[in-house]
Amino acid sequence: MIVGITGPSGAGKGCVTRVFENRGFDIIDADRIAREIVMPGQPTLAALTLEFGPDILCPDGSLNRRALAATAFASRQRTDALNRIMHGDICCRMRKLAALSAQNGNNCVFDAPLLIESGLIDNCDVSIAVIAPQEIRIHRLTVRDGLTESEIRSRLSRQHHDGYYTSRCDYTIINDGDFDSLIDQAGSLADRILLRDSFYS
Repeated sequence: MIVGITGPSGAGKGCVTRVFENRGFDIIDADRIAREIVMPGQPTLAALTLEFGPDILCPDGSLNRRALAATAFASRQRTDALNRIMHGDICCRMRKLAALSAQNGNNCVFDAPLLIESGLIDNCDVSIAVIAPQEIRIHRLTVRDGLTESEIRSRLSRQHHDGYYTSRCDYTIINDGDFDSLIDQAGSLADRILLRDSFYS
């Protein structure tokens, strides 16, 4: 079984994913794969440099993520260009890892902010939207990513509204800032999914 977890930045997807991991799911993390494919020497990094210019690179040739974000999130057109370049390699690797997980007899989670846009949702047996109030997300991202509130608001303005995720996913988890409630919601849902999988297998 493949479970897809998605939602806007700072909503708490990582916490939900860890609950599933604790219940034996293999985790296939789109963000981790995204970091791997932009290492120096990788074709994806070369494509990004061609699209956005050499200013997105550090002096040692590695990706300057902050510079890329400032450029790529400046407009919808630039964001679309970033997604177009990244999606192919990320999706290919995630599908291969899911096949390996299945060969080993395991369930897995696609932890993917762009689960819907990339088409990966079509590979999922169950999909979950994790959403949270915007002010909570802004505070969380300020602490996590070290960006200014202005930078975060600019980034979030390029993302979809909550309804985009909730209308396309099978389940919704609402993270209102209460950590215990978030874990309880995720745990109950994981158990329900595992029970359903056991019933139909």
